Order: sequence, then structure tokens, then C-alpha cells
Amino acid sequence: MKKRMIPLFLCAALLLSGCGLLQREYTRTSPHSATYYEGSRRDVLRAESYQDLVNDLLLLISAHDESGTVWLYDSPALPDAAQAAQEACDEVLVETPLGAYALERLTYTVDEGGRGYTQLRFTAAYRRTAQQIKAIVHTTSMAALTDLLRAVEQNKGSALTVQVSGFDGSREAVLTAVAAVQQEAGRGEETWQVHFYPDTDSWGIVEIILKE
Repeated sequence: MKKRMIPLFLCAALLLSGCGLLQREYTRTSPHSATYYEGSRRDVLRAESYQDLVNDLLLLISAHDESGTVWLYDSPALPDAAQAAQEACDEVLVETPLGAYALERLTYTVDEGGRGYTQLRFTAAYRRTAQQIKAIVHTTSMAALTDLLRAVEQNKGSALTVQVSGFDGSREAVLTAVAAVQQEAGRGEETWQVHFYPDTDSWGIVEIILKE
């Protein structure tokens, strides 16, 4: 059995050194999705491809699980389970919106037992609480994002975190919309902080902090 540590700062360094982002949609999964569980077991996830492995990790994060087991089945496309695990951790930490928003680091162990699959044990350290992850709102348009922000401001909320999909708005468009709502509400003297996850043009989650 071998153990590899994958700290977030290392993954960030890899990204900055030239690792390109995968231009694809990430599959949205449910904590009760039968597709990814191993038979009737609810404590083991299964993966038959690299994308399955990424989706399994996103399942664990969405549930704020601190650890989880994945059985990665033998496949000619994945001859090295340890390499696949490392690449999946790098991708989830740096390139997926949920991972970039929620995670501090991922570690894993590899148990190659010769049973037709490799057992991977993942451990996650979070910088967000389970409540913060559950509070993420999903939207598909700039108009909906603006309406949500207005509602939070009117209800004197402190923050809004939105995950977008099928969204054609740029970072600049979001910043312009936030400034407009802030001015409209007479909050021009305040500083509303806007953070994008991941912090690239391929962001998928935007966090708007109205007050600390």
C-alpha cells in the first residue's frame, strides 16, 4: 500500500505552470445516485473510467464526506490506478468549481489487491462547512444571478454563492452586475467582494460577500 499527499498549493503550481483546463461540463451527481455505488453497498463507490473517478470525488465533496472508498475496476484505458487517482485529485482540486471552492487538500491510498479492481481510499480536508456547500444555489442565467443578489441584499444577507451552468456571462459581466445591484441598493460606499472558483476564465462558482 502506498500513500500520496496532494496539497492544494502543489496543484495550483501545476496549473500555473501550464496544465490546461479541460473544456467540458462536469457531471452533476446526487449523493444517492445508484450509478456510482458498488451494488447494494452505500459505503463504497465504483468507477470504471477516469470520468467516473472524478464524479465519485465530486459526490464525496457534495456530501462533505471526510473520507470515502472507490473501487476502480481494471481497464486498458487506466493501466495505472495510482496515476489515475493523482490526476483525478489534481483535476477536482484545481479545475472543478466545487473542488476549488470547498477543498483544502485531498490525500489517497492505493490498495492493489488483484481482485479485478483497485481500492482507492480518499481523505478530504475542507475549507468550507457542510452548511456552506448545501447553501450553494444553482442558476443558468445572469438575470437569475442578479435577482438572487437583490434578494440577499434586501434580506440583509451576508453572502451569496452560486453555481452556474449553461451560463454565457463573463467575469466582467458578473462584476458589472454586482456593482449595479450595489449601487441600486445605495451601498456604493461598501465593498462587496467577488470570488470565482476556479479563479480562471472557466469558473463555475461565484461567491459574493456582502459583509463579513
